[in-house]
Amino acid sequence: MDEHIHRLPGRGVALAGVSMMMPIMYGTISQDMGWTITQTTSFMAIKSAVSGVGGLFAGGLIVKFGLKRVFVQSVAVIGIATLLLYFVDSLPVYYALASVSGFASILSLIAIQVTLAKWHSASIGRITGVAMLGGAAAGTIVPLATAYGLQHFGWHATAATAGVLVLAFVLLAAIFLFREAPEAYGYTADELDPGPAGGRSRMAGATPATDAGPEFRSILKTRQFILLIVAAALSGAISNGVNEYIPLFVERQANLGAYMAALGFTIVIVISGLGKILFGWVFDRFSTRGVAACWALCGVAVLLSFPVAGFATFLIFMLVRGVSHGGVVVQAPVLARHLYGIRPIAQVIAFLNAAFHLGASLGIWAIGIGVDLTGGFGIPFIAVAVVAAICALIGLGLEPRYWAGYTARRAPAHA
Repeated sequence: MDEHIHRLPGRGVALAGVSMMMPIMYGTISQDMGWTITQTTSFMAIKSAVSGVGGLFAGGLIVKFGLKRVFVQSVAVIGIATLLLYFVDSLPVYYALASVSGFASILSLIAIQVTLAKWHSASIGRITGVAMLGGAAAGTIVPLATAYGLQHFGWHATAATAGVLVLAFVLLAAIFLFREAPEAYGYTADELDPGPAGGRSRMAGATPATDAGPEFRSILKTRQFILLIVAAALSGAISNGVNEYIPLFVERQANLGAYMAALGFTIVIVISGLGKILFGWVFDRFSTRGVAACWALCGVAVLLSFPVAGFATFLIFMLVRGVSHGGVVVQAPVLARHLYGIRPIAQVIAFLNAAFHLGASLGIWAIGIGVDLTGGFGIPFIAVAVVAAICALIGLGLEPRYWAGYTARRAPAHA
């Protein structure tokens, strides 16, 4: 049984390495191709926008074709799209590949998150954090390797090499290591992962373990679901939106150079691994309040960019940014399972990711426009801090009825 549990597709998060390359390459791409910062960074804005739209269809595709088929085919498309960056000679081709990659990326991410939610209950936060450590592992290599590749081979060849690696290694891992659900082995997630004291069925005021949650259509127009989607979109802007500009900020505004920019991005991604584990535990312990705290920390992190002038302030900014980013990465399965249970899990995770990536796309675009108009990151980053505060306030109002530690705010009716 344990073998099947631990051979989950979390290793597929190594695909995050492809996205890690782009912020490192933006400066070189902009100079080589003669594009503005907004035009160049629009790659990830378009990719995130397409991911957002694609996320709306992901739940239906997974239900119809199955998790493994969707995951494997999406990984193959990501590898091919990355390889084809070698042939980019114009903005339309550049943006077309961003669109293809965006659609495939959201399908692979949602497939991973749905699978984790199917396998785990009480420890979904911690397990998601562990499974997502592939991204942190890639972060120790990808940014600096990308900087080396840019210097010696150019951005076209560097991107093509990444595509070959995805097809040669990640695709094979997806084919042979993916396991869809514990029911195939005679177990349920609540049996495998009941949590302390036998799980939520023993918690006062908790929803009984036999309640799998509401039908998706019954929650679609509720106030809480609408606020949840708004918060997810805002979290995309304050996390992924900011990440796209960290290397440019370090290199151009902080004047610390290209390799320090790559090092800074490496620190963010590596420390995000710690953030995933730390906030995974926090989310399991405090549920939506922990998620709200993570969103607030994103705002604190961006404010710490203002005093960056030397290595000490640079390091503090990167550490806080990395920890907060790690928490945001693991939020979707936790929010979906804690708020709505297992029945609508695929659709809720799909909508959360759709909102997140649409928000990230808007954030990338808005920050880029702000930088071009104002000549710096000050005003855009202040706006991000304000958005983070709004996001955190929304999170404090969410009620996690399907969380193992949920206790009703009102006394039980029989009390």
